[in-house]
Amino acid sequence: MVANETNQNKKSTEKQVVAVIGRFMPIHNGHKDFLIKFAKEYDKIIVMLGSCYENGTQRNCIPAVEREKMLRAMFKEEGIAEEKYKIIPIPDTESFDEWIDTIRRVCETNGVTHFCTGNQEDILNVLEKRNEKLGFEMINPEKDTKFHFHATDIRKYIIEGNYEKIKEMIPKEIMPILFRNTFREIIASSKNRGVIFVPGRQTVDVILLIRNILDGKVYVLLGKRSMKKKDFPGYLALPGGGIDEFETPTDAAIREFYEETGLKMKMIDNSLEPAIVKFENVPKSNLEQMYIVGIYGSEDEKVSGTRGGSSQCFGVFVEDELYKYEEYLNPTDDLTDVKFYEISDAMSKGLAYQHGEMLTKAITMFNAYPDLKKSLAIDDEKQKSETLVISFVGASGAGKSTAALGTSYELKKKGKSVEYVQEFAKDLFYNGLLGKYIPNQSYIIAEQYKRIYDLIGKVDYIVTDAGLEISAFHSSNESKHVENLAWYLRNKVNQVTIFIQRDEEKVLYETEGRAETESESRLFGIKLEEYLKNNRAKYCKVVGTDAAIDAALKAIEDSKK
Repeated sequence: MVANETNQNKKSTEKQVVAVIGRFMPIHNGHKDFLIKFAKEYDKIIVMLGSCYENGTQRNCIPAVEREKMLRAMFKEEGIAEEKYKIIPIPDTESFDEWIDTIRRVCETNGVTHFCTGNQEDILNVLEKRNEKLGFEMINPEKDTKFHFHATDIRKYIIEGNYEKIKEMIPKEIMPILFRNTFREIIASSKNRGVIFVPGRQTVDVILLIRNILDGKVYVLLGKRSMKKKDFPGYLALPGGGIDEFETPTDAAIREFYEETGLKMKMIDNSLEPAIVKFENVPKSNLEQMYIVGIYGSEDEKVSGTRGGSSQCFGVFVEDELYKYEEYLNPTDDLTDVKFYEISDAMSKGLAYQHGEMLTKAITMFNAYPDLKKSLAIDDEKQKSETLVISFVGASGAGKSTAALGTSYELKKKGKSVEYVQEFAKDLFYNGLLGKYIPNQSYIIAEQYKRIYDLIGKVDYIVTDAGLEISAFHSSNESKHVENLAWYLRNKVNQVTIFIQRDEEKVLYETEGRAETESESRLFGIKLEEYLKNNRAKYCKVVGTDAAIDAALKAIEDSKK
């Protein structure tokens, strides 16, 4: 009898910790009902955020970093202190055994006494079939719920445009997060066009842009990668690194940024987008905003390195005195020579991985700040005045190469300094590599632009048969970031664009060296012109190569007036 009383007393004094596993895509009122109930009834609640590295499809359409913010916003609204809950990302695994082993380790580490899940099909039925016990008291939140709908219904109403239904189903405090980014992601993912996590090492990168109030210029913090690195040795790179097991991306970003730069950010409020942070070891620093810049990944080793995976990029824009931050830089061996680079200088250098693309996106996001565009001027104004790019665009077989070569010949006859830049994608085609690299438009864009950029300021005219507008068009259905990059680089040069339509009565369609059929080429031309119009691109449309050469020469004469 004494022994039984001792055991009961021990159980009553044991800390009660409940673990909840879910995808919360997105949070709805049913989730909130039992999560807040548990947070108030138990000593602590462990929220396991499932499918943390799954994204871009109908089923998985909201990044874990945004779902974490929704959870925090919900707890904050109900007055639940941060020490009462813990959010732990849980990745999907190839087998149920791996997954349940992960769950057990999290529960054991956090002293879990109760386990909650309403996933009958994927968890409860499987455990029952295997006659397996987790060793915790099981709770099914759906048995007594008054909310008989699921996150799938919310996503359906978003796609259908039923705003009134959505308002009835989701907590008001998550609406600002849901409306800011997630609507667009859900709609894109419904067509399986969302941003996909690439398998492999999952990382974070952090962009710190500072507008120095002493000189008005914008600077970005970069460092050099060790020469011992297998991937991008010696390259300039953003601070960042791998996400540890069970670590949230935001926590990883703050940790890695401190380890690689010495600047310590403290998270003030991560229930918002952007989150509120403060530089803890910089005297008299202000409250700042940390934005989610995006998810980046590629199957191409030339872009993502040999370890694969994706990076979640965060950005902070500060307006302050630069020297205050320079004083506390303390890099590690992973990233050396950490310092602030003027943004114009940084953008002209080759950065590791997709860091150049990340930086371009961050600059676009922060363009509302004064003088940022001015800081991006680089030395392009001088270069633009010295070199004119004549770019021929159009469908395959329209005569772009013939027109480009003909224009180059006419200019050379006049004694002008001119260089012809061939389409990089055509080189890939002849080498049997186009199929491999066509999904990686950022690589094609970079190579095509480099061919042009290397000649700027060295010749009077550059003539090319591959305008970056075509790369922007190719990217428009795959990656908004890459599309923006193509337009950004296109607008950095002084360019005249000639759109050629093949003269079908006089010129037969040549199949040699082309991946498209004649009908495919014709359709491409129609869609390309429509795309140019929608993006308000300036171009001159002509029919046939002779007319294209004449139009180019006339545009050159007009540019001198």
